[in-house]
Amino acid sequence: MNSKFLKFYALLFFIPFLIFSCKKATDTPQSQKSDSYLWEDQTTIYLPETAEWTNRVEVTDLNKDGMIDLIFANGGNYSEAGELESSRVFLNQGPERQFLEITDRVFGEAKFYARVIKARDLNKDGYLDLVIGNTFQTQSELYFGTEEGGFIRKTSTNLPAILASISDLEFGDVDNDGDLDIILADWGPGSNMENNGGRTMLWLNDGNGKFEDATASQMPDILIQFSWDLEFIDFDNDFDLDIAISCKRCGTSRLFVNDGTGKFEDKYLLPAYTNNYEFEAIDINQDGYLDLVTVNDGEIVGQVSWSRREHIFLNDSAKGFIDATAQLWQDPDNIGEDDNNVAFLDFDSDGDPDFILSSLTGEDRLLVNDGLGKFQLRQKVLSGKDTPHTLSLVFADINNDHKMDLVMGQGEGEKDIEERIFIGKAIPEDRAKPIISHFELLESEQEIFEVRARIHDNKSPSIPEDWESVYLKVNMDTIAMQWYGEYLWRAQFKNVGEENNIEICASDAAGNQACLKIQ
Repeated sequence: MNSKFLKFYALLFFIPFLIFSCKKATDTPQSQKSDSYLWEDQTTIYLPETAEWTNRVEVTDLNKDGMIDLIFANGGNYSEAGELESSRVFLNQGPERQFLEITDRVFGEAKFYARVIKARDLNKDGYLDLVIGNTFQTQSELYFGTEEGGFIRKTSTNLPAILASISDLEFGDVDNDGDLDIILADWGPGSNMENNGGRTMLWLNDGNGKFEDATASQMPDILIQFSWDLEFIDFDNDFDLDIAISCKRCGTSRLFVNDGTGKFEDKYLLPAYTNNYEFEAIDINQDGYLDLVTVNDGEIVGQVSWSRREHIFLNDSAKGFIDATAQLWQDPDNIGEDDNNVAFLDFDSDGDPDFILSSLTGEDRLLVNDGLGKFQLRQKVLSGKDTPHTLSLVFADINNDHKMDLVMGQGEGEKDIEERIFIGKAIPEDRAKPIISHFELLESEQEIFEVRARIHDNKSPSIPEDWESVYLKVNMDTIAMQWYGEYLWRAQFKNVGEENNIEICASDAAGNQACLKIQ
């Protein structure tokens, strides 16, 4: 008997215009300065001294004690190698207590040109593993977490032996075999500002955390000139992972579309702009499709070459992306600086995604969503001294008070590059329910059902610590759903009768719950 595919696409829980109509009107003009700080600088309370060139920050619970720990991916310079640096690791000791540094325990005396470090369980043993993406034609690294809380270097046995310049990497199951694979952005050899670029790589997981390079057979043969960032994005809502790849030196960024088996094809579906530093994907206008915010690929402001506006690309129901910047992010709010990355959160707990831009030259600034995807600038939102060299900025609840705090990595300067922690003070506790935007129910010949769904909390990226539980309720049984990339989750169960009562439920870390009955 042929397989049956039963697909159900649920509308969002709410209709955008109803949300908008419920919001309070505001008389606040665009770009108005704010005298109230939303986040308070408490770096001196939480962090020991840091002064490395930090490219990215990873937040995760390394020791499973229910608190967010920190990893700083360190190593410069911009277009030529600087000195090798220690990538530093810190364990959370609780509210208003200084983090404990365990760098030596994790990495020993090893130093890197680390552009990115990501943490996930790659060998399915229940412990977090670390992958370090290294630049300037050096070997990237893999460390397996152990039951005792330590880490074992597994690079030589479990990673492809490739010298590369890895600017970013992401985990996700591209070939639907139940384990997390890795995509990697490569600058290529030589100067990233002058060379021909590098090919985006795919390393497939064998299920035990050993990776094979599948780039030659499964990735487009295209050189990307100085990519800073790549992201998994299921742009067409078919529940496999496509890839958005930023490019600084190209005429356009790229979208690689997955055929469902982990083989990717280049598609010309993005508006063409050069100098894109980063993508970040979320459903801005709440239509069930993921949109994109870009960084530094807009028009030059004030004839200053490094000061550029950003863009909003709206997903046109999987037909492509539309540049909606002029309508949704007007010039008084899109002011232009040398910006570096975007992080989404629902800072006011009103059910829509807002975001912060990190900047190398100006203030790290907040853009507030009006509920329909139009953004208004709010600044200054961070207390304390200026943050002039922000290369990475992430949100996490450092002190477990159900308010998002902010961790910042700084670099690309000779001074004032210490990392920073800002605690959410003048923001409300998280009261917004998670969003289950759409789902798919599949039945195989063996009467095994699989449910896939996009579930998010208007925050990017989605990390395990954002969630209390994500699960299926099937009749009287509860089945945990597994994250497999982007905001996508899945679970399988065996058919137990003529009819099944099936419900998807998600509870975020603050205890807000959403459920959707699908059968």
